[in-house]
Amino acid sequence: MTTQVKKPTNSISGRDKSSNAIQALSPTMMMQNMLKENHKKLVAVLGDNANSFMVSAINLYDRDLMEADPQSVMNALFIAAALKLPIEKNMGFAYIIPYKNHKTGVVTAQFQIGYKGLIQLALRSGQVKKLNAIEIYDGQIKSFNPLTEEIEFDMSAPKTEVIGYASYMELVNGFNKIIYVTKDEMEQHADKFSQAYRYDKSYKKASSVWSSDFDSMANKTVIKKILKFSPLSADMQMVEKIDQTSIKKVDVEIDSNGKGNVVAESIEAVYVDNDKSNKELATKEQLVELLGNAHTISYNIKKFAQDNGIDIENMTVEQLEILQGVIDEETNKKMEL
Repeated sequence: MTTQVKKPTNSISGRDKSSNAIQALSPTMMMQNMLKENHKKLVAVLGDNANSFMVSAINLYDRDLMEADPQSVMNALFIAAALKLPIEKNMGFAYIIPYKNHKTGVVTAQFQIGYKGLIQLALRSGQVKKLNAIEIYDGQIKSFNPLTEEIEFDMSAPKTEVIGYASYMELVNGFNKIIYVTKDEMEQHADKFSQAYRYDKSYKKASSVWSSDFDSMANKTVIKKILKFSPLSADMQMVEKIDQTSIKKVDVEIDSNGKGNVVAESIEAVYVDNDKSNKELATKEQLVELLGNAHTISYNIKKFAQDNGIDIENMTVEQLEILQGVIDEETNKKMEL
């Protein structure tokens, strides 16, 4: 089974022929119907595990994804199915996360692979012999040479405060490598590349995975860093492109043997962890609209920006979206009164 990016001939089925029928269905029933309509394709990808995957999908949808666009949920589910990774949160292999665009208010689902999922895919490739990542606690490092990457641990030290994260990889050809990143460096990484994490810090929320499970995301980051030194399988190359993105179209192509290949296209990044950051400045028109929205609810967004180190006259689009998210939150509060 392979996963590839290209233009599919048909998208995953997610629409009833009758629009009136759709309006009469509850969100859960809509998702159940979409899964049933795509049962044949799920079986082609997952075989005997298709039914249990569908049950997990419904449970996840009911718990976390009811506000998300159903088609985006299906797209993310098929990516998880293609990679044959369980989607239960407590297992840590893969996640399907609702992402709200604070500018448009639209909620879409995005596929996120966990660090355990990265390890699983790397080991499946047959090129990686050993791969792991752990938190490093205060007192566990005896010496570290950043030039030679030689590091000496004392794992008998008690687990108190986390001070960093380390990953180790050994390939079947004997090559091995270790990477160590301090917690301060990891904080800087999250703050630079995760818009949701910056929003959480500004508004004291815990909506992003970085906020709710920092250690797991940090372990994932050092795993991704070290995997740059290994041969990547087709699945690993796909993960590099789709992880933490919003996928617009997905289809399953079934071959003559009844096996399914997932095909995805139009990948739109909504959170990027690949050393890119949107520094485009907000336009004057966007600023006027932001200030108008704040004025409508009598909220001093300029003071909030100043208190959080944002130069409202020279802010980036990302910073504008954070401020708009704050206004959205305040608007919702006033509506609930």
